[in-house]
Amino acid sequence: MLHLQEMMASHDAMIDRLMAAQVADKQNPDFGGFLRGGFMYVEPRESGFHLADLIVGYICRESRHFHSEAAAETIRRTLVYMERHQRPDGCFDLSNCNFASPPDTAFMTNAIFNAWWLMEKRCDAETEWLKEPVLRFITTCAEGIAAGGFHTPNHRWAIAACLKCAANATGRREFSDRADQYLAEGLDINEDGEFAERSAGNYNQVNDDQMLRLFIATGEKRFLEASRANLEMMFHYIDPDDSVFTNNSTRQDNGCKVYLNTYYILFLLTGYFLRDARLARAAEYMYQKSRSHGIVPNGIEWLLLYDGLDGYGAGEPFDLSVVEHYSRVFSASRIARVRSGAYSWTLLEDKPNFLYFQSGALTLYLVIYANLCDRRHFLGEKIEVVPGGYQMKAHAAGWYYKPFWPNLPDTSDWWAMDNPHTRERVEGAPLDTCVRVTDTGDGIDVAMTTSGIDRLPFRLEVGVLPCLVRGEQFMLEGKAGASMMLMNGAVELSNPAGDVITLSPGFCEHGMMARSTGAYPQSPDHFTLYMTDFTPVDRVLHIGTRPFEPRELRGSSSR
Repeated sequence: MLHLQEMMASHDAMIDRLMAAQVADKQNPDFGGFLRGGFMYVEPRESGFHLADLIVGYICRESRHFHSEAAAETIRRTLVYMERHQRPDGCFDLSNCNFASPPDTAFMTNAIFNAWWLMEKRCDAETEWLKEPVLRFITTCAEGIAAGGFHTPNHRWAIAACLKCAANATGRREFSDRADQYLAEGLDINEDGEFAERSAGNYNQVNDDQMLRLFIATGEKRFLEASRANLEMMFHYIDPDDSVFTNNSTRQDNGCKVYLNTYYILFLLTGYFLRDARLARAAEYMYQKSRSHGIVPNGIEWLLLYDGLDGYGAGEPFDLSVVEHYSRVFSASRIARVRSGAYSWTLLEDKPNFLYFQSGALTLYLVIYANLCDRRHFLGEKIEVVPGGYQMKAHAAGWYYKPFWPNLPDTSDWWAMDNPHTRERVEGAPLDTCVRVTDTGDGIDVAMTTSGIDRLPFRLEVGVLPCLVRGEQFMLEGKAGASMMLMNGAVELSNPAGDVITLSPGFCEHGMMARSTGAYPQSPDHFTLYMTDFTPVDRVLHIGTRPFEPRELRGSSSR
């Protein structure tokens, strides 16, 4: 056993916490549920996930809760809670947004299936009593899920996976037929290996989990291939601090710090089912990286279900170059990702925060504020390959409305007039901007040039996580929400872990700091450095990773 013992110890500790959090007062309407720490309420759907966790410990001899009467009583109470709080249609609530929710019930029931499969494999005379209530629970949940609908793309696959598994467990063909109606829409994965919601910190892995479950239920390899394609993409989303790049996510994980622990079991299972040792070696890499951050990955139930899964592929080292050295454009996702060992950088099309740079765990982003008429920022239109890196260009232009005269509208109500489509406009001067980013081996050069209108105020905004900021004549604490102007020279940014980012040279031609409606806001979570110019602009900012010697802090800001 490679990791089973450590993962089971972590799982057992979670069961200890669940037992302490369970509502034991039989007069309480939430009897048998689990109080969320600090929130003072019981989440119905979450209690179903906990039921699965408890069953795993109770029926598996590897757990110290094996055949424990305390665990059995906790399970009985949970079953009481689940029966009381199941909606008449068979579904459960996600209290902060979705009520009588088929997709949320599907996610919960999928976790119950992990326990069910283990029960089929592990139940003995002392635990046989569990099978009937759990199967009845699965059946009533599946009935509600099959009758209902969904909200977001990933919900379809959770529902389909759950219903396929329920059809196998109950023998009810109508569950499988309903799943086929969802699957007939086709998997929403693009040529880059990314799912529609573009959520590397959350929903990509949710989808991978559903693909694995669909394979288990149907034996169809196309689901494994979808998981493999997404996981192969994820090799290029790993940053130097072992976190996942999330700043292009379209969901709630955008900008969140997410580590590799949740991907461990997905890589391991996909590699195991496909007999792809490379993915399995990546899983072991992710396990070790997670442990270095004090995290024990979840997934003990899978190791217990599949003989030989624990440690599969771990006998050979993982090729670190796969995740530590790459340069790739994901055209469908409109992103370029580059990793050069201890630093990484990212270009994003059509985003005001168009560039991210990370050295170790220290991260910054760049925004160009160039306010021309209704365009507030540089918004890169297409990532293009150039020697040593990538570039993006953007076009903006001023304009002014003309009067409708002589063809007057039928109304004087401004909002009822079809201004955008029928009112003529006077076209103003253009602004064409090009940003070229090239890797220098110790960081990047960001070359910014403009043509077209002159004397337009240009502002480069650099948002960096709270850090120590050091220049030739100052040292200050770069606090979240605070800002400064870098007028010339160089600055070194560092965190307590010793990660360093350097910026040079600064430039300042004006002090205009207005921010029009709809502009990308100054971040309350970052320290912001400003640099300013007037168009036409021709500047190169070097973003480096080598600490400055004192004499180097005297860099020039001349053109």
